[in-house]
Amino acid sequence: MFHVYAEEKPEGYFVNEPFGIYREVLDADWLLYILLPALLIGVVALLMLAWRIHEIPSHKAGHKNMRQAELVTALTLLGLFMHEIWALALFIAYMDWQAFEDFLVRILRRSRTPAADDVPLESASNHSGENKA
Repeated sequence: MFHVYAEEKPEGYFVNEPFGIYREVLDADWLLYILLPALLIGVVALLMLAWRIHEIPSHKAGHKNMRQAELVTALTLLGLFMHEIWALALFIAYMDWQAFEDFLVRILRRSRTPAADDVPLESASNHSGENKA
């Protein structure tokens, strides 16, 4: 590391020059033989972790046997390039679609059959008058 220059530099040429064992360790080639594989293993491990996190929506959709599982998988792959789409896939995978469907069905049923409290007073009095006659 310190033999970049052809000629030796005088003592004190570098501002923070290591001395003793530190210089021996930093100048040794065996350190690079240890650090390079460690760096490669670390990079591969981080990429694997990132991929597992990225595939969370797809695994969740498959686990729930959703009808939208293929859509979530496609959105997850598109999310590699556009991160907002990955957030959409995560939302679709974790949404309780059965509860949402039940909520919409209740709203639609209420709109077709009004409750007794929603009936206007005039029509209620007309219906009661017809029953008496």
